[in-house]
Amino acid sequence: MAGRLTTNPLVHLDLMGGLMLLMVGIGYAKPVPVNPRNFRNPNAEFFVAAAGPVMNLALGLLAGLLFSGFRTSEFWYNSSIPLEELFFLFMLLNFNLFFFNMIPVGPLDGSHVLPRLLPRDLRRRYEDWNFRFGTMLLIGLLAASYFLPGFSAFRWISQASRQMIIVLL
Repeated sequence: MAGRLTTNPLVHLDLMGGLMLLMVGIGYAKPVPVNPRNFRNPNAEFFVAAAGPVMNLALGLLAGLLFSGFRTSEFWYNSSIPLEELFFLFMLLNFNLFFFNMIPVGPLDGSHVLPRLLPRDLRRRYEDWNFRFGTMLLIGLLAASYFLPGFSAFRWISQASRQMIIVLL
């Protein structure tokens, strides 16, 4: 359990992730250690990796339903609480997290989901490539988004999220 089954949120903080949040605007918590050798089913790694993004997708869809419901409800139309805006932002945030986490480079969840969708020979080549270059590519994308004017990986993610919202609503 690594001592993380607790109500204390400080246990989940990571020093480097916290510093990145302050300096770059994006950070992370301590990663959950997962050993695929402990799984009885060889596809279990796929389900573990997909659990987070699927939850982001489900929460985004739920927020979209609530957003649509409140948008058409006269009861909340005159409310001083901006629930419509809250649900829209919650939906957008969860869709952004879904698309970001599904980028197929390590250490993101997409790097564990994609190999299970590839043929066996491509899977091994992808896993080798991702092990060697995945994290560097992710850091490069984030750095390029931060330092190169006009280039933004976050814009791509946001556009994908907005397209999903357009389709849903």
